[in-house]
This record gives sequence, C-alpha cells and structure tokens, in this order.
Amino acid sequence: MLLGLAAVIAFLSGFTDLRLGDIQSVEFAIVGALMLSFLQPQQQARIEGPGVIINLLPRVILMITLIACGSFMSLRLNFYPPSDIGLLKQPPFATIARLIEVVISVCSLFVVALAIRDDPRKLKLILMAFGWAAIANAMWGVFCFGMHFAGLELPGITLSSRIPRVRGFFNEGGPLGVYLAGGALVQYIRGPMLHYISRGSYRASMAIIVLAVVGSQSKAAVLVILLLASLGFLQQRRASLIFVAVALILPIAIASNLVEGLNGYYSNLVNFRSEAYERSTDGNLVNGRLMGSVLLPRIVEAHPILGVGIGNYSLVRNDPDILLGLPRTEVWDLHGLGLLGYLAELGIPMTIFVLYIYAYPLLMALRSRAWIFLLSAYPLLAALFGVQLNFAYPWIVMGMALGALSIEKVHRSTVTALVPIGRVSQLPAGNRHGART
Repeated sequence: MLLGLAAVIAFLSGFTDLRLGDIQSVEFAIVGALMLSFLQPQQQARIEGPGVIINLLPRVILMITLIACGSFMSLRLNFYPPSDIGLLKQPPFATIARLIEVVISVCSLFVVALAIRDDPRKLKLILMAFGWAAIANAMWGVFCFGMHFAGLELPGITLSSRIPRVRGFFNEGGPLGVYLAGGALVQYIRGPMLHYISRGSYRASMAIIVLAVVGSQSKAAVLVILLLASLGFLQQRRASLIFVAVALILPIAIASNLVEGLNGYYSNLVNFRSEAYERSTDGNLVNGRLMGSVLLPRIVEAHPILGVGIGNYSLVRNDPDILLGLPRTEVWDLHGLGLLGYLAELGIPMTIFVLYIYAYPLLMALRSRAWIFLLSAYPLLAALFGVQLNFAYPWIVMGMALGALSIEKVHRSTVTALVPIGRVSQLPAGNRHGART
C-alpha cells in the first residue's frame, strides 16, 4: 500500500497546477499516505527503517521546529499586506499555511524513502513514476506550444513575453525547467545507468524533455543541468570532461535564451529605479524576481537573525523602510529566488541549517556510485536555484536518493542489486555471486 502511494506521490509532484483551491493534488496524496501508514497497528508505536533514512528524521523535526519558532517570533513585526487579499493570506494565517505546506512536503521524503527501504524493485517503480510525470509535462507543454502557432491557445504555455514559454502543468516556465532538469536526471539513471528502459525510449524521452526545457526558457534549468554534469565528472575525477559538458549544453543555453535573459536582468537592475517609476504598473518589473533581487537584500540587512518569517515576504515587501521610494504592489508577490529568499524569511543561521538538510544525502553519497551522487545533489541545486521549501518534488528526489543509498549499503558487496534481473546473466560469474534476485 505504502509503495503504491509513494509512486502516486512521485507522479503527482510534477502537477503543481492540479489542485483543489490552494491545495495541490500531491499534498492530498501525501496526507493520505501518512494517514494510512499510521493507521497500521505496527506503525503506531514507532517508525523503523534504514539508518541513513531514520538518522535524518530528528534533524528534520528540529528544522521545522526552529522555523516555526522563528516565524511566530517574527509576528511582532509590522506587516503591509496588499489591499485585496483573503483572510488566509493575512498574518498569522500566511505563516501557518506555509508551515503546513512545508511539513507536508517534507513528509513526502520519508514516505518515498521508507517505501523503497532496501529493495531495488521498489526504487525502479518510484523512478518510473517520476520519469513518466516529467515526460507528460514535457509533452503537454511542447504540444501547447505548437498549438499556439496553429491558432489554438491551451493552458500549457504562458504568453507574458514575445515568445510563448512552455510551462506544462506548472504555473510558469522557470519552475517547470528546474523540475525537468530532475526529470532528465531520472531518465538518465533509468536509461544508460541502470538500463531500466531501452536505448530508443531513453533517447525519445530525453529529446522531448530537452525541447520542453528550451521552450520553458528557464535560465535556472540550464545552470542546474550544467552543475549536475560538472559535479558528476568531478566526483569521477574526470574534470576534463566538464568542457565536453559545457560544449554539449551550450546549444541548449543559447536556444533557451539564457544569455539574452541574463543580460536583460542585468540591464533592468542597473536602470531599475528610473524604470520602476516609469513602469510602475508593469507587473514583470515591480513584481517577481527582479523586484525581489532589490528588496530581499534590504530585508536580510534589516532582519539578519530571525528573518521575517516563512511565507511573509509578500507581507513585508511593501514596508516603506524596505521600498525606500520604490512603488508598492497590490498583488500577492512572490520572489522566486531560492537561497536569497530563505535568507530573508528564515534568517542567516536557519538558512544555513536548511541547506545542510538539503545537502544531507549529498554528504552521505560522496563515495557512492555516480548516479546516486547526482540524484543526491539535485535537491540542493533545485533549492539554490529558486525552488521553495513547500515544493514536494525536491524532497521526493531526496527520498529516492536515500532509498538508493540504503540499497547500496545493504548490497555493497554485489554489483547486481541495482541491475534489472533480466541483465544479471550478462554479468561475469564472479559478479553474479551473492546477488539478490
């Protein structure tokens, strides 16, 4: 039962726009998995599992407790909410709602990891669910992109720029791109690494994912892919191949408008104050990442230790002492800047601890197989490049990484534990000895 729910959670994590009100479908699935797990008599007294998974649990509980304490202490601050927002986005409800979302998302890590435990077949199922969700996102986004030029507008793209941006089942192209970077990694593991899928299936799925990444115009996605490739080569002590990775990824960077986009950000930042007054009604300028990159450092400077509380950026960004003459906004503004946003909302000390939690599987995987190392690195990179704590899919990938680490630890003496049963016969006899089938 838990394995099936974990697979559903891994699949639904790619459908952030599939929701009931403000609640994502994956959050319903996570809550359902938790309820069913704790209703089982053997689970009511204690949680058991491999050490690499269970050892993280007290650290995560401490993280959530400290975030909650710091956020509630921040309620002493003055807030400046937009005029027309609902009750649930007013203080303290905005903080409570975000905390609940974070708790639910973090729980997905343990649901997935404990569902896998030390069984390679279970890992294969979770990888398949995540990979197919990425493919579905990419196919839907690319299809909607093509239909746009055929005169049919579908919701898988955004039209805020001159060229439509593929967004799949996400709210915009940037988050989709970072998610698809993880999807590409999972397909790479399922294909050349573990041979769970054929060469043709691997190539076809990667082609559609690359097209979607290009269509999303996500600068963060290109950087995540480049860093994953670089980390993989460094871990294998093949630093010279980093240049090969750069050469291969460069066409994607050019096609996805990376250089032009970064140049546009730089130009807008240099001329930000004058343009903000001239274009005070331009939501692309006075909301989102660009305004966040200006306001967040001011918030960090004003509240370096405790921050302003998780989920409270939108409630303090209109503070006159933060704006310093810049135009306020009357919409619920999100910065989407990852690490810089953590610093502003959580404070510097708590941000360091959160990054340690994201880095935990990576630290455990330093001497592991290359694909486990890369799977462990992805959650940290996703967080650094803009994915918020309340998004489930980095935690789900972390769960897969911890499950793979547990399998590797149990089966360290064999090379067949993570190889499909049908391929065991292709291995030398010495390597097949002691294999678990």
